[in-house]
Formats: sequence, structure tokens, C-alpha cells
Amino acid sequence: MNAILSISLATALVATPTAPAAAPAPADLKDAEAVLAHIAAHPGDVALVTRGISHNAGRLAPVASTIKIVHLAAYADAVRRGRAAPGDRVPVALWNAYHVPGTDGGAHEAALKRLAPGASVTLDQLVSAMIEESDNAAADLLRDRLGPGELRKIARTGVGTINGEILRAFGGCTLPADACLKRYVKAGKQVTPALPDFARQAAWAATVTRVEPGVLRRVLAGLRKDPVASRHLEWPMRLPGADPAELRIGTKGGALPGVISEAMYTARPGERPRETVLVLHRLPETTWFSGMRSYAHQDFIRKLATEPAFFAKVRAALK
Repeated sequence: MNAILSISLATALVATPTAPAAAPAPADLKDAEAVLAHIAAHPGDVALVTRGISHNAGRLAPVASTIKIVHLAAYADAVRRGRAAPGDRVPVALWNAYHVPGTDGGAHEAALKRLAPGASVTLDQLVSAMIEESDNAAADLLRDRLGPGELRKIARTGVGTINGEILRAFGGCTLPADACLKRYVKAGKQVTPALPDFARQAAWAATVTRVEPGVLRRVLAGLRKDPVASRHLEWPMRLPGADPAELRIGTKGGALPGVISEAMYTARPGERPRETVLVLHRLPETTWFSGMRSYAHQDFIRKLATEPAFFAKVRAALK
């Protein structure tokens, strides 16, 4: 199962020109125990919401690409209400127009390679790119198609355009973020922003994709029961080595400089399913890079869900 989780991409990430430290540091997030130690040492910079633990659940936190479960919920709701159909066609040229190169960890290109589209993709394929590769362009296009008000109702706060925020912060646009993206899409010419150092990116990342983790957990619980949404979130279960008879997962992660987040539900035979939202923010550069390499936060959630003794340690650390 660890191998499956490590492939679950978290690519809402502004690429950084700096390099990670070559040697491990004491603050490295190398495994689940290290994540627990970090949580215990920095409780104000952590949100953890799951059955039996509600730490900073009602405080707005920057959740990076984990915000995309709100987009997924809006899509599933639109399908239920007949406002959208999975087979609706989306021009690839329009999808490409939303892409801001060099800012998503290669997610857009990876999605195009996997889907190998012609002139168009289905709306459901676009959603798969948003969840599996974590393509920001897909998320922003879907938001515009469904309407930002639909996402606001679900998130209980405004959900902005990810690439619009990037263009406003680093692309030289002085308009509001939505207007920046609208102008960019209309121009139809991709621009690669010049990105600043990690510290400046991290300061920006703390101001966007902000939502209450407790709200995200409630959204996740609904998505687990929805056949349209759960099919997308459970894509890692299609990978070699997955064993749904032992443990079934649905997950969406996110990362921006200084931020690592995950919304994951787990279900074991004969046990009550568990939904967990974890947000680590204000992470120092070396700590953040170590977490991006190890995916230890995902193993932390797995252990939290499957090992009662570990759960007890985590709950005690947050009292």
C-alpha cells in the first residue's frame, strides 16, 4: 500500500528554482513518526481532522491542490442535477489555453500524455486530469464551466482560480486573479512566469487555496458515498499492488512551497470508514523538500487509520 500512496500525485506546485538540501536534516519528514514529531512541535502550523481528532478544524488553512475536492464535489453535483454530463466534450485548445507552463510540476503535460486526446476530451476525462495528475488548468476550466458560486456553496468560502493567482503574483498581471486568467485564456498565448525564491513563493502560498479543514472533511465524506466522485478519488486502487479487499482508499493531495496537504478516506472490511484531512503549512524549505520526497504524510494518514496505538499517540500529542 505504501507504494500506491507514493504515486498519488500532489502537483498543485509552483516549481522552485532552488534545490533541496543534499543531506538529511533533523527536521526531515522521513516517515510517519517524523510527521508526528513535527505536528507535536508545531501544532499551530498543522490542521488534522478525522474521527476522534479535530485540531484547527475551523481555522482557514492553505490546502494547495487538496482544494480540488471542492471542484470534484461541484462536478458530481452538476451531474446528479443534470447540469453536466460526463460525456460532454471540452476542446483541448481551450484546456491548453488555461495552462501556465512551469508552475504545476508537469501535471498538464502528464495528463495530455495519459489521455492522448484528439481535438477534444470528455468532461469526465478533464476531471480525471484534475484529480490524478492534479492539473491546475483542468481545475480552473471546470470552475469557470460550473460557476464559482457552486464551489463557494460547497467550500463555504470563495474558491479562486489557481492559475489566476499565479499570474497575478508572478506573471506581471495587476488585475484581480479571475480577470488575469480570463485575459490570459482569451489571448491564447502561454506564458512561463519567472518564479522567485522559495521564501517568496511560500509567503504567497500561505494566502491562496484557503478553506476550513473541517469543511473539507465533510466534503470528503460526501464524495466517498458518491459513485461519480469516488471513482475519481479511488484511482490509486487501479494501480498494481492495490488490494481493495484489505484497504480501500480515495485521496487527493496538494503541495505548494511551504504547504503539504492531503484529504483521504480509508475503508477496511468490517470497519467504519474514516475520512482524514491533514494540512502542514509554514514548513521550512528543507523540511518541505523532505516531505515531497518521502510522501511520509500519506503513510501518517494510513497508520492513523489502521493502527490504534499510533492513533492514540497522535491524539495525545494534540491535547
